[in-house]
Amino acid sequence: MNIVGLITEYNPFHNGHLYHIRQAIAHTKADFCIVVMSGNFVQRGAPAIIDKYSRTQMALEAGADLVLELPMPFACASAEIFAHAAVALLNSLGIVTHLCFGSEYDNEALLTTLASIFCEEPPAYRTALQTSLRNGNSFPKARTEAILSYLKQKSDSNCFESFDIEANQLESILSSPNNILGIEYLKALQRLSSSIHTIPIRRIASGYHSAQIQDEISSATAVRQLLETATDLSKHSKTDLLLSKAVPKMVREKLTAYYRVKTPIVSNDLSAVLNYCFLTKSDYHLYAEWSKELSNRAVRMQPACHCFDAWADQLKSKNITHTRICRSLIHLIANITKEDMQQYKQSDYCLYARILGFRMESTPILSSLKKQCQIPIITKAADAKTKLTPVGFHLFEQEVLASQLYNQMVFQKFHTILPDEYRANIIRF
Repeated sequence: MNIVGLITEYNPFHNGHLYHIRQAIAHTKADFCIVVMSGNFVQRGAPAIIDKYSRTQMALEAGADLVLELPMPFACASAEIFAHAAVALLNSLGIVTHLCFGSEYDNEALLTTLASIFCEEPPAYRTALQTSLRNGNSFPKARTEAILSYLKQKSDSNCFESFDIEANQLESILSSPNNILGIEYLKALQRLSSSIHTIPIRRIASGYHSAQIQDEISSATAVRQLLETATDLSKHSKTDLLLSKAVPKMVREKLTAYYRVKTPIVSNDLSAVLNYCFLTKSDYHLYAEWSKELSNRAVRMQPACHCFDAWADQLKSKNITHTRICRSLIHLIANITKEDMQQYKQSDYCLYARILGFRMESTPILSSLKKQCQIPIITKAADAKTKLTPVGFHLFEQEVLASQLYNQMVFQKFHTILPDEYRANIIRF
């Protein structure tokens, strides 16, 4: 039996995601498709534009058989932690045979070679990385410079030729978001000595950050921007017509029904609670992804900023990316500390498998999961305390807090009450 795993955010679900699911199933001849999905907060350091249960419903209707939640501290983390946690979760299920990921570049041999170098960190690469970081570059830029320097130092000066690419092409590959995640997935599989097979699927049409609706395949960024700036989503409106080009019909119907009921949620909806945190907390450097330099800058800036986006823009510097700043702010709000993350790392960021939803016709996969899964399976929030270790339950409590924060944003903005984690039901389709 072939079971393919997908690591996703679906923020929101669009035609490119539908293409990915269908291609993954076709390429692997999969009997079932398991999705690991970010919850109410996503990797770029922002709340999801619509809640996780709505996105779970979309995924199931699009063909996923089972949706599992990637816990918030890992979903809203660096590419390395995001990828390792998601891969470790899939690996711990004991039933996944393949991992398919979208990529701007689908030469698996090259991506695997890069993953091996990043995983092993040869001395020459490590030295070049540290040098670039000391020069004030952000980690992504420093890593790109280091790998280029390392490959040029190798005895075979024509090291690019076997992959038929030039150095400038490699730099482009290493700057593409999905390539970066793909390499991190491969690196995690190597570190876990996993038997899961990988298949990269080349992205089609719009780029990851493209802000315009284009043809049938548009980026999630473009869809979010459309929803965030819309003034009218009524049928046959200009916005509705654009949306109908970018997302499946069932997603458009849901986004239209939920518009100004529980979507769109944006980063600035966190502004009040963020400002409260800056008024009441100190020692920011104790929180995940905060450096002392960033902490000192935040102290000096107070009370200069009044909204989340302004804080993120003002705190940005050459050596810290904007997305890391955004994640740092969310970690501060959600009380996620460096100590927490260190504890989770000791368990490979893999402490439980929480089911968000499944297809009724796919119940055989649940039976296999119960027999093979190496970590506790959470179907009811009330069972978490008895099923999990103290560290695992602490992680679950952080997920509960994150969902409470999200639900509060929805209520403050739209006066809609969403069920909390102990009352929300698993989505069955």
